Amino acid sequence: MTITNSIEHLRTVATRPATGPVLVLAGALAATLTAAAVWQPSVAREALVPAAATLLFIFAAGVALLAWLRPVPYRHFTYWDAAGVLTFLGICAAATVEPEQMVQLVAGAERPR
Repeated sequence: MTITNSIEHLRTVATRPATGPVLVLAGALAATLTAAAVWQPSVAREALVPAAATLLFIFAAGVALLAWLRPVPYRHFTYWDAAGVLTFLGICAAATVEPEQMVQLVAGAERPR
């Protein structure tokens, strides 16, 4: 008869750091920077920062959905934390956009071609 120590097994599983949220955060940031670098020659200068901020918000929503579906122990960096970091960075990027840039962007989109 084999005796297992389930308490010790649970303790070691709970103390391992969760690497998934860190990888998701790094991937979302890398994807945003890559998209901004690719869009830079083809997108208007006024539209690049709002597009990157929007992409950060989209990634934050996706990571929040992932956090809701796959919870990890709260003692570690979680998917909720990664979604919060992405949201904060999106807010910071959106705050750098001047109102005149947005007016030019919206007015340019409404002009008939």
